[in-house]
This record gives sequence, C-alpha cells and structure tokens, in this order.
Amino acid sequence: MIHFILLVSATSWFFGVFQAEVPFPDLPPDVTETAMLAPANEPGERVIITGTMFRADGKTPYAGLVMYLYQTDARGLYHNADRNQQRPRLRGWVKTNTRGRYTIHTIKPGSYPGSRNPAHIHAIVRPPGEQGKWIDDFLFDGDPYLREQDVRRYANKGSFSCIVKMTKEQDGTLRGERDIVVP
Repeated sequence: MIHFILLVSATSWFFGVFQAEVPFPDLPPDVTETAMLAPANEPGERVIITGTMFRADGKTPYAGLVMYLYQTDARGLYHNADRNQQRPRLRGWVKTNTRGRYTIHTIKPGSYPGSRNPAHIHAIVRPPGEQGKWIDDFLFDGDPYLREQDVRRYANKGSFSCIVKMTKEQDGTLRGERDIVVP
C-alpha cells in the first residue's frame, strides 16, 4: 500500500510517497572515512566537505558511524536515463574514523530542473545495529533558492548548520565543514 503525505523539510514543501524504511543500499566492503560521490571526470564545481560526527551529547565523537549520501548531478538529475531518485548515479558511503571525522569529495549538485529547490546532498546515517536515520540535507550557503526562514533558523549553529559555508580554493575547489550530532 502506498500512502501519500505532505512532507516538510528544511528545504521545501513537496508531495511524496511515504517510505516505511529509510533507503540504505548494501554497504560495500571497503568503506572508509573518505567518500567519493562524483568521479574525477564528472562535470561541475568540485566540492570537499569535512566534519565530525558526534553522539547525542554533542561532545563525544562518533567513531565507526556509517553515512550514505546521494545527490543530483550539476544539471539537477539523479540518473541520466530515467531521473529516478531511487537509483541515484552520484552516491557513496563514508565511515567515520576513530575521531568521528569524515570527508566527502563530490561536485556541487544542481537544483531539480524547473524547481526552486536549493541544491542539496541527501544524507542517511546508520548507527551500528540500528536502522538508517535521515539527517538534514547538506545545503549550500548563498544558494538563491534557500528560504529566508531556513537561513535564519541555521544562522547561529556554526559548523553544526546544515547550510554549509563554502570557500573557494585557488584551484577552484569549494571547501566546507559540517559537524553533525546524531540523535
């Protein structure tokens, strides 16, 4: 049975299909603290995001936590052939190191074609022995489609904001940091 519900997120209002389980594809055997979502030849602005995952207390680094990430390409498409979000082309897994650190290498995603959704990277964490849990999408500071109320909501969260402040390095790579508290 499929249930339609109105989903509310930090980024937009949209109609969607309720999923009883959070999608978390089978984990490859070689997951490390660095995820490569986009191959080197993928068109788009290169992005590197680093951060630390913390346990619910917000102080203890979360070692060995797995995060699954997926995103659109620079054109805003998940998959070239059918645009199906359930089969994203740009995706990857990261497993935090002993200090809870992770690194993501990718490109800046595009907004969905014909929409006003901000560019974003979806993220799901799976603590050991638990089901996957959605966390706030990775959003990008300065995106023209960010809603003002979301910018205000996350303005004072520093590196814990899901709106990642990006700086451009000399080689053109965008670099940002996002720390995450896992409930």
